[in-house]
Amino acid sequence: MEEWIVLFKMTRKKMLIFTAITLIGVSVLLGGCGSKQGNTQTGTSSGTTTQNTEKSGEKVIGVSLLTREHVFYNLIEKAIQEKAQGYKFKPIIMDASQDSNKQLAQVQDFITQKVDAIVLAPTASAGIAPAVDLAKKAGIPVFTIDIKAEGDVKSHVATDNYAGGKLAAKYAAEKVLNGKGKVAIITYSEVQSCVDREKGFKDALAEYPNIKVVDVENCSGSAEKAANLTQDILLKFPDLDLIFAVGDPFAVGAVSTIKAAGRNVKVIGFDGNPEAIQEIKNHGLWVADVVQHPDQIGGKVIDLIADYFNGKSVPPQVLIPPTIVDASNAK
Repeated sequence: MEEWIVLFKMTRKKMLIFTAITLIGVSVLLGGCGSKQGNTQTGTSSGTTTQNTEKSGEKVIGVSLLTREHVFYNLIEKAIQEKAQGYKFKPIIMDASQDSNKQLAQVQDFITQKVDAIVLAPTASAGIAPAVDLAKKAGIPVFTIDIKAEGDVKSHVATDNYAGGKLAAKYAAEKVLNGKGKVAIITYSEVQSCVDREKGFKDALAEYPNIKVVDVENCSGSAEKAANLTQDILLKFPDLDLIFAVGDPFAVGAVSTIKAAGRNVKVIGFDGNPEAIQEIKNHGLWVADVVQHPDQIGGKVIDLIADYFNGKSVPPQVLIPPTIVDASNAK
């Protein structure tokens, strides 16, 4: 009898995971976590860029984004382009495709082109240090966005991720759980910004003794893995009340799995992507989202570069406050 029960659970688990992954695919096709634009670049080729700069006196900014497959970075790119026009800067924007070696090669290319400044959304905080060091030796200032980098960085611009985690916890405790319940976290331990979100969430929930964080799982940046982990969490905790996902793609995976399992577990995400806002407006399982402001991040880093060129001191870090969205203010 026990063998049949185990077999039933295993078979049911595989079916639910398959259904969840299928739903994630549909979600990505409909909007996903950003539109893939390929590895195109904004700007001109190496030799032409340098020659044009020498003739026109334009400042050239080399930008290496973590990825173009996430709407968050698409919006940062757009903001950089728009703000650069106001200063008459020429941005060369590249997609590192979450590949540290590729990002290092892009920085080396920027150095060869003799750009005036470099902006990085690092693929890894520690792994990008050699690239930052190369730029420093070449006399090129480095600015970072979203994810911190080790090394001599002039200024870092990002969301206040710790504060965002606290916002999510306060909303969960007071608007969803009414001060009591069981919560799980799907995190992304390899990226410091997501670690900060997790920490802020946990620290804020410590003020609510009747709310317990029963599980924390690392999806390593994969929506598919987030879906699988959610299935495991649901099996371990049949009385789970809420999941906090430190990024919207992971929340997509969690929601899809919960729906497939027929459970009523609420989800709070973090990013403010279009699919999150739509789910919230539908008054479903996805009840709220911590919203970042990538337009402000992209614009601010260009402002700081302009200040640096003009001889002004720039702060080592600028944190952009996030906001929270639910069905009452989703647009």
